[in-house]
Amino acid sequence: MQTTNTELVTSLLADLSLEEKVAQLGTVRIGSLLENGEFSRERALKTIPHGIGRVTRVGRESHLDPTALARVVRDIQKFLEADTRPGIPAIFREEALCGYAGRRGTAFPQSIGMASTWNLTLVEQVTDEISGQLQAVGCQATLAPVLDIGLDPRWGRIEETYGEDPYLVACMGLAAIEGFQAGSWDSVLATAKHFAGHGRPEGGRNRAPVTGSLRTLKQNDLRPFRAAVERGGVESIMAAYHAVDGVPCHADNRLLTGILREEWGFDGTVVSDGRGIELLCDDHHVVPDHASAGVTALRAGIDVELPERECFGASLVEAVREKRIDKAFVDQAVRRHLEQKSRLGLFDSAVPEPERASKIFDTDKQHRLARNAARESLVLLENDGTLPLADEATVAIVGPNADAPRHLFGNYTYAAAESDEDGLEVITPLAAIRNRLGQEAVRYEQGCSVKAEDDPANFESHEFDATRAAADAVDVVVACVGGRSGIDVEREATGTAGEGLDRTSLGLPGHQHALLEAVAETGTPVVVVLINGRPLSLDSRFDAPSAILEAWLPGQAGGLAIADVLFGDVDASGRLPVSIPRAVGQLPVQYCRTALSADQHYVDEAADPWYPFGHGESYTTFEYSELDLETKTVSMARSINFSLEVENTGKRPGIEVVQLYVRDLEASVTRPVRELRGFSRLSLSPGERRRISFSLPVDALALVDRDAEWMIEPGSFELQIGRSTADIRLRETVEVVGEPTPPSSPIAFSDSTVGR
Repeated sequence: MQTTNTELVTSLLADLSLEEKVAQLGTVRIGSLLENGEFSRERALKTIPHGIGRVTRVGRESHLDPTALARVVRDIQKFLEADTRPGIPAIFREEALCGYAGRRGTAFPQSIGMASTWNLTLVEQVTDEISGQLQAVGCQATLAPVLDIGLDPRWGRIEETYGEDPYLVACMGLAAIEGFQAGSWDSVLATAKHFAGHGRPEGGRNRAPVTGSLRTLKQNDLRPFRAAVERGGVESIMAAYHAVDGVPCHADNRLLTGILREEWGFDGTVVSDGRGIELLCDDHHVVPDHASAGVTALRAGIDVELPERECFGASLVEAVREKRIDKAFVDQAVRRHLEQKSRLGLFDSAVPEPERASKIFDTDKQHRLARNAARESLVLLENDGTLPLADEATVAIVGPNADAPRHLFGNYTYAAAESDEDGLEVITPLAAIRNRLGQEAVRYEQGCSVKAEDDPANFESHEFDATRAAADAVDVVVACVGGRSGIDVEREATGTAGEGLDRTSLGLPGHQHALLEAVAETGTPVVVVLINGRPLSLDSRFDAPSAILEAWLPGQAGGLAIADVLFGDVDASGRLPVSIPRAVGQLPVQYCRTALSADQHYVDEAADPWYPFGHGESYTTFEYSELDLETKTVSMARSINFSLEVENTGKRPGIEVVQLYVRDLEASVTRPVRELRGFSRLSLSPGERRRISFSLPVDALALVDRDAEWMIEPGSFELQIGRSTADIRLRETVEVVGEPTPPSSPIAFSDSTVGR
C-alpha cells in the first residue's frame, strides 16, 4: 500500500463538480457496462458519464475467464481515464470469502473451516494467494473477511465466520487482512464486515435485530473490528443490515462515526452492504424514501453505496442543492475514497495485464495450498479406533455428499453463485477413496438427497435396501452427509445453509438421519463425514457412529483432504471454532458465558454442548505438565509469563493446539467462566516433548465496566491451559495488583514460543 498523495487528492477534489463527486460515492455492476461479454462504450457513456467510484460483481456477473475479464477491466479503466472529464480510475471489486468468486478462482475452505485450522500463517497464505487472483483480473478490493462472531448456528451465514470467540475471530481476521493488504502481491483492499453484531441475530434470522446491547457488543463483537482497525490497518468496513438498540447500523452515527472514526481512528472507507441504505426506507421504516435514506446514511458515516446508486445518485445531488445535507459530507466521503485510490496506486497505473492473467490461476502451488488448508480444517469429533482406515479395507461410501462436487463449496464462491463448478478440478470423497483403494474395493450408494424440505417421516424403509446391502458387504461404511451451501436465491436448489438460509432445526436435513440408521442396522462400523456450513447435531438417540469427522465446506480439494485424514496420511489436526449443541433448544450454547448461564441444567437434556469449543481428537495422545509461572503477582502494565511442557505420548506423529483461557475470579460486573486469550499450534513426533512459553499482557484482562469503559481491575485471575473448554489440563492463579487502570489498548494479544 502506498502513501496518500494528499496534494493530488486535494487538487482533484477542488476540480470535481457536484455530479462528479457524487459519482465517486457510487457503484455500478459490471454487467451494466457490457454487451455480449465485451465492454460497451455506448453503455458506459449513458451509465457513468461523470465517472464512477467502484465497479462490482466483476467475476460473477461477467462470467468471463480471467484473461477476457482482465481485458474488459482494462477497457473500462481506459474509458474512465480518457472519456470522462475527471479521468479518475474506479476500484473494481469481487467477493473472496473463500476464494476469488469468478471463473477458475481457487475454492479454498469456507471461513469456518479455516478457523478450525487455528493456523494463522495458513490463513495469511490463503488470502495472499486469493489476492493475486483478484489483482490478475484487475480487482483492487474485496468484501472479506467476515469478522462477525458466529453465536447462533441457526443463522445460515455462520459458515462465513471464524467462529464464536472474539479472540480467535480477531486473530484470524488480522491474518486474513495481512494476506490481502500486505502479502506478496500488490495490495487488495480488505473489507471487514458486518459492522456490527451481525452474528447474533434475533431468532437466528438473517438481518434481524441483534440480541445484545451496545455494551455487550463493545465487550465482544466489536473487538475483532477494533483489532482490524488498530492493528491490521484494514482499509474498509462494511455496515451491517440490522439495527442495534433500535438504530439501523446504516444510520448509526454512534457506530460509524463516534466509535469507528473518533474513538478508534479509522481513516478508510465505510461501504454499505448490498442495498443496505435502501433498507432504511423499505424495511426499517426510519425514513420516508430512498433520497432521505441516502442523506441519513451519508450523515451517519457511509462513504460508498453498494451495489448500485439508488441512494447515492441523482437524488443525493438534488438533496445537496436543496440544502437538505451540507456539501461538506459529500466532500468528506469523496476525499476518503480518493485517498484510498491514491494508496492503491490507481493514479499511477490502474490497468491489468490480460496476457499474464491466466498464468495466475490453476497453479500447482494453489492446488497444494487448497489441499493443505482443507486437511487442516477437518475436525475429528470422535473415534473409537476405527480410524485411520487401512489400505486393505473394503468400503461402502454412502450419502448425498459423497459424490457431489458442488456440495464441497461455501457460499460466495463462483460455484455457489452460479451453480457451476466451472471446470475446476474437484475430486469428491468417493473419487478420492476409489482412486486410493481401487474400483473393486469400494461400493457407492447415494441413498437420499440433502433437501431440507423432504419430510423426515415421509419415506419408505425399502428405499434404503440398496444402501443396506452395500453396507453389509464391506468392512466399513463412510457416510458423507450434511448440507449444501448457497445464497437465498438458491432456495429452490436445495440450499440448506448460507445467506438467507436460516433454520429452526440443527438436525440433518431431509432423510439423512434415516439413512444413517439404515446402515447402522447392518452392524458394519460407520464413519460419519459431516460436510456442512453450520454446526449440525445428530439425533441424540443415534449413537452408532464409530467415528465422526467434521469436514465443514472444504473447497475444491476437500475430497482429497478427507481421504488423507481418513487413511491417516496426516493427523486430524482441526479444532472446533464453535460449540456444537445437542439440540436447538439449548441455544445459546457458546462457551463464553457466565456461570449462571453455562452451569444451569435442563430437565430433559444435558446443558453442555455435544462437542465443546476447541475440541478435536487426534490419532495420537498428548500430556501436559510442568506449568512454570514466572511470578504469581503482577502489576498493571506488565505481562504474565509462564511455560509448560507438552509431550506426544502416542505412537504416531501429531499436531496439538494448546489453548490458554483466563477466568476473572472477582469483578465489578459478571464475567464468563473462561475466555480464550492465546493458543499455540505445534507438531510433535512420537515421544517428543517441547516447552511452550506464553506472555500474556495484563491489558488482555480488561473488561467493560459498569460505566461502559474499558478497565483493568485488580484481583485474582485463573489461568487455564488445555485441549478445549471442556478439557483443561493445567491451572494456576495470578494476582494482579494496583488501582483500576484503563488499558493502553483493550485489543491485547498473548505471544507464544515453542522451545526445545
